[in-house]
Amino acid sequence: MNNFMRDNKFWVGVNYWCSRNSINMWEDWSAEAVEEDFKRLSSHGVRALRMFLVWPVFQPLKAIWANMKIYEYRMGEEPLPDTEAGRAGVSEEACGHFAEFCALADKYNLKLIVGLLTGHMSFRFYWPDAFQGRNFLSDPTLIKWEVRFVRYFVKRFRDQPSIIAWDLGNECNCLAGGIPQDQGFVWSTCISAAIRESDPTRPVVSGFAGVPLDLDEQFNCREHAETVDVLTTHPYQIFSYTQIDPVNSMRGEIDPAVRASLFEDIGGKPAFVEEVGSIGYTNNSEKSEAEFLRTGLWSTWAQGNRGFFWWCSSDQGHLDYAPYDWNNYGSDYGFFRKDGSPKPLAHTAKEFTDFIENYEYGELPPHTTEAICIITRELKNNFSKIAATSFILAKQANIDVRFAHADEKLPDSQLYIMPSVVTSKPIFLHRLNELLEKVREGAALYFSLGSTLFRRLPELTGLTVESREAGGPEEITLGSDKFTLGGGMRYNIEAIADTCEVLAAAPDGRPVFVRNRYGKGSIYFLTFPMELQLADKAGIFRDADKPPYYRFYEVFAKAVDDRAARSSHPCVLTTEHPLSDGKRIITAVNYSGETIDAPLALREGWAPCDIARGGYAGGNMKITPHDALVMTVTK
Repeated sequence: MNNFMRDNKFWVGVNYWCSRNSINMWEDWSAEAVEEDFKRLSSHGVRALRMFLVWPVFQPLKAIWANMKIYEYRMGEEPLPDTEAGRAGVSEEACGHFAEFCALADKYNLKLIVGLLTGHMSFRFYWPDAFQGRNFLSDPTLIKWEVRFVRYFVKRFRDQPSIIAWDLGNECNCLAGGIPQDQGFVWSTCISAAIRESDPTRPVVSGFAGVPLDLDEQFNCREHAETVDVLTTHPYQIFSYTQIDPVNSMRGEIDPAVRASLFEDIGGKPAFVEEVGSIGYTNNSEKSEAEFLRTGLWSTWAQGNRGFFWWCSSDQGHLDYAPYDWNNYGSDYGFFRKDGSPKPLAHTAKEFTDFIENYEYGELPPHTTEAICIITRELKNNFSKIAATSFILAKQANIDVRFAHADEKLPDSQLYIMPSVVTSKPIFLHRLNELLEKVREGAALYFSLGSTLFRRLPELTGLTVESREAGGPEEITLGSDKFTLGGGMRYNIEAIADTCEVLAAAPDGRPVFVRNRYGKGSIYFLTFPMELQLADKAGIFRDADKPPYYRFYEVFAKAVDDRAARSSHPCVLTTEHPLSDGKRIITAVNYSGETIDAPLALREGWAPCDIARGGYAGGNMKITPHDALVMTVTK
């Protein structure tokens, strides 16, 4: 398979609709308008487009009724042509426009991810006239015609060099309705097979906004990954828990990288940020959305997330047809304004693309990971909150995590993090025993607990629990730092420290953070679901006066302290990328709105040998707001 994500290539892209008429572009075709768009996009650093075929335009079937049933399908009043396209119900005219589209993409060296079955766009649903109101994912008649369309279209255009991938469609899971839980798996298997039958050389991309993790949920990550080659995320800040902070602050800026990493690790397939945007100027200014884009590009590139595609190419708020007439979200959030002038977004994309295309290691090697973050079972919508908070705290403590699901066999690691255990069935006993065996052999395990029960707690933690009761916020002291923890999903645990070392205690002396020897390893236990609680607190990762909660992670991060560089500033998060010659690339992203001039300590024996971006001298980094330091170090 010719995988467009090979060799760690990073794609800077946009989701494309024509600036002149957006979703109506295929019915009101203008090659001239498309070409003007392509000129602007390619000259501002965009290298790939995710684009969409509007289903009823490309398969314009009309049901002809007789005797209270569908007698045949036609295109308007004309019988289906006796051609391969006709038998698939596909419009030759629309295909002709698409061929022109591909030729123009070639001319401007733009690569295409083709969204095949677009029945959902900007909250409006689109069906061919013949299928109005019927279920896109479960109706066998619709699936039959979807397969015919996909087989024909992919076969017809598989020799187009501009196409790098086939996308199932735009967020097709939004069309699920009340279908049975496994029907999503059946549908995506069927459509993916039809694509591969006609073109086995290109990958099938999910096109979904996000997917749950547990196997009892529709389109869950692990089963959906069986059916496609590339997973996607559409992490809009305004639809996420991250909206409690400004779009251009750490929580919102790093969330796309977290979600893409999470889906890739859990699903076992490459993942990228396929849609992301600020969604208009109630949420931010043109300046702050460009800051969000800049930091998002640096962080996803550093995390190895393979691509970052903005929504969308051009402003759409001036259009007066549905969905734009009634949908406030269908507004002005493009790289280019209505008059075609570039916003700061476009300049930001060009600057970043120029850097990675001219940088020797623009196809960045994978970064090191020091820990496995275990996502427990039955978290439902809380999984992203917990994962992202743990991810940030770990990076602030100068470690990087890979994600694993508690249902699966865990990779080997010297450190395991199981944050905010808040469900009654977080991990099967046999998986827990496998984890504990790794600890007995010398690994470290940290877990934090919410208002649930956890088996064998005294054995694991070295605490004898006398009682517990519902508790509110408390001030906890760890070293010289004071923290406020507590609130929802939390109990005060009255316990006696038997075999454990007390690292932090409540004001009344109750142990709340302990370390217990377990075989050759150690177990660190926190009686608060810190990660979930912090996820709902505004400003925790933005405001300078907030406590350094990452200090809890620094305690157990010492178990894997082998980084070449350590950031001393909580708003500068680093990754390390080993090269074959023993050198390492250090990427350090500044998630703040201030220039940061602070220590970046190199381990003894390491020294900088090349600084590609940002400043570094005398052990200090200097990084402008929402930007990055990229340097190579050597022993």
